[in-house]
Amino acid sequence: MSHNSTPAVSVRPYGYVSENPVLYALPDRGLAIGNGAAGDHDALADRFDYVVSATGEPRALTTHHCPLIDGADNAWRAFESAAETTCALHEREGTLLVHCRAGISRSTTLAATAVAYDEGRSFVDALHVVLESHPDAVPHPALHQQAVQYLAAHV
Repeated sequence: MSHNSTPAVSVRPYGYVSENPVLYALPDRGLAIGNGAAGDHDALADRFDYVVSATGEPRALTTHHCPLIDGADNAWRAFESAAETTCALHEREGTLLVHCRAGISRSTTLAATAVAYDEGRSFVDALHVVLESHPDAVPHPALHQQAVQYLAAHV
């Protein structure tokens, strides 16, 4: 008798954000996703050439502040600017950290958009690349939609 293996599922309480730095590196891409604490952690300063903060306020390590909200109320221009910045930095020589408050939605959306743009993938395919390293990644549906629209307009 064969038993199917069920993938591990991680559950976090709604609204929970770790006070400790949380980082997910995407192998061979010079790209990492993190939470807000990662954007403040001095020990990470030498690890990243660029830090995109998709939060309301920039963090200590921020080199590029691209404020977004985790929901449907982002103006198109704000999302487009954040995606353009992330894609451009990802194409540069060096390492890039993209972070938001929890490291779950905004940062994963921008990282997946950069991977899709750089590698000629669909957003969904790029999101699967992100999920391989960051299984808790869950872009807000509105951000997912804006990423698909951004890629349709810019690829």
